[in-house]
Amino acid sequence: MTSKVSRRYGAKSDNIQTAKNKCPLFVAFIAVACTVLAGLGDWKVLNNAYGGLPKVVAMGTIVCAFLSFLVNADFARLKKAMGYFPIFLLLIAVYVFISMIIWVTDFSKAASISRAGQKIFFQTVTIIYAVFMCYLFEEKAVNYLFFSMCAANTAIMLLEMPKYGIPESISSVITCIVTFGEAEGFVRALEIHDITFLFGQFFIYYMMFSPKNTKGEKRLRRCGVALSLFFMLVGLKRSTLPAVLLVCFYVKLLRMTRNPRKLILATGTVLFLFFWVYLYLTRSGILVAFLESLGVDMMGRDMLWTMPNDYYELSPLWKGLGFEGVTDLVNSWYHEGLIKRPLQLHNDILKIFIELGALGFTLWAGIHYILYPSYWMTRHNMETGMLYMAILAYMTATYLTDNTAFYFWSCIGLRLIPMSYSYRNRKPEKQAQWKAPTPEEAANEIWLIEMGGNVRNAE
Repeated sequence: MTSKVSRRYGAKSDNIQTAKNKCPLFVAFIAVACTVLAGLGDWKVLNNAYGGLPKVVAMGTIVCAFLSFLVNADFARLKKAMGYFPIFLLLIAVYVFISMIIWVTDFSKAASISRAGQKIFFQTVTIIYAVFMCYLFEEKAVNYLFFSMCAANTAIMLLEMPKYGIPESISSVITCIVTFGEAEGFVRALEIHDITFLFGQFFIYYMMFSPKNTKGEKRLRRCGVALSLFFMLVGLKRSTLPAVLLVCFYVKLLRMTRNPRKLILATGTVLFLFFWVYLYLTRSGILVAFLESLGVDMMGRDMLWTMPNDYYELSPLWKGLGFEGVTDLVNSWYHEGLIKRPLQLHNDILKIFIELGALGFTLWAGIHYILYPSYWMTRHNMETGMLYMAILAYMTATYLTDNTAFYFWSCIGLRLIPMSYSYRNRKPEKQAQWKAPTPEEAANEIWLIEMGGNVRNAE
């Protein structure tokens, strides 16, 4: 076919392809509705009654992706989204492999198999959700997730408000913001752990990485920063604010560096090595003594961090208790009356080491802090790798004193936000260079012009 005809029909195909890439409105509505409903699962009333079960609603994104594929049948888009699966499923394989070795060699440690299966299932759901949300919305997936979480958190606020009354609820929110997190009553009921930590990730994205080339993008960026900050304060997570501000400074430093790749990998390596020092400081009691000397309220962590000392060894040969093995320990302490409530350790670094052993812990840290940054920078670009490390650094601050390493929405954000951003910053495909037509092609084009450009007659 001649170049003239090719240009004419090629332009039409480009327009068709652009239209095909748009997610149908009704599919987008279903995806957002599933996300909001799943987010409502963090409401204390539902969480106490059903646990993590409402979060399974997020699997509705699979249905949405199927509906969208029926409309568009975009195989290239599906292939790109599915390409993220193997790298993220690697961690799931580590959890299963290490735990299976522990359970097979020591069957007495197999009591937690059921809970471990549930946690592995939910971790797999976070990957499926992130991948299919990016299939549906590509670079806009982060915005859809953000406003869905805002809607879910707002709905929880409205559901709690009748218990306290409108005037008292508003007063509680104002007091919380003015006093930087000191509040009771209404705001105390809004202490939503998982979603609140996720808003810290959104704050980093909108503050440091969200595009701001147009007025609409600038307006969205300001809205994202303001709403993220508001929901972090209302969620009573004051520790997140210093962490996100420190990470923003870290991103500034990366952008000033001539070779940010080396600094990112150095950061991952330093954190990887620091975890071993942190484990020693925790086990020896040096960390607790240091924090108490500063007047830090440990809120029972001092006891929780020392109680497991008799159940693990800080050694490269420590094989671990298996996934969810720490939960068995905590439950046994509760039934024996050693603790008043079956609380978690509030130290994910220690928990992962006790459960997965030295080998599993090394794989977990190596994949998160060295392999994944390399993947984002090599397979995509520097900015995406920078975004991933920024979010991971923020989450690492919570791993040290909290239980966020396997939080549902926090794990989704750690995957979905860089994934969505990689769509915006993917390298453009190389354009085919123009070549002069051969004498035969020129003769055919002249003949077509003489025939009136009728392609059917030409054939």
